[in-house]
Amino acid sequence: MEPISIALALAKLTGFDKQVGRWLGGDNGEEVASSVVDMAQIITGAKSPEYALQEIQKSEQFQKQLTQALITSEKELNKLAFENTQDARAMQIQALAQNDKFSKRFIYYFAAFWSIFSVVYIVCITFVSIPQDSVRFADTILGFILGTVIATIINFFFGSSSGNEKRTESLDLQDVLSKV
Repeated sequence: MEPISIALALAKLTGFDKQVGRWLGGDNGEEVASSVVDMAQIITGAKSPEYALQEIQKSEQFQKQLTQALITSEKELNKLAFENTQDARAMQIQALAQNDKFSKRFIYYFAAFWSIFSVVYIVCITFVSIPQDSVRFADTILGFILGTVIATIINFFFGSSSGNEKRTESLDLQDVLSKV
């Protein structure tokens, strides 16, 4: 079993599946998964990730210990999962300090290009007849544009809805802690 699958299974046992899922969804998902699996192995003393998962599935005490470890490590795992976004924003701050106008405005040109491309594609896919053999490809590209391109641009310029997510997570965390 790969580390991401094991980390998700462990998270489900602790009630942290939504949070860990968000952490695993980023560019550093593999490192986050390894950290979660390492925690499980340390708690259980298991030599393999699969054995650690089996032990935690069997033992409510191990589940509680893993929950506590995830709570304690939440800041570090958050930082690990989302540090690539911070790097992009820091790069933009440095670009704005330059005298070169193209470098200053590149991110805006880039976002404008993808925004215009997305709008044109969505209009075309909606109003232009698509050959039957290409419908599946058109749907895949539309899903990519809506789910990745537009979401990433909005997230970069306006931030994510992490404030709302944190409120929801704190309520979920209270539920998890009440069970511990």
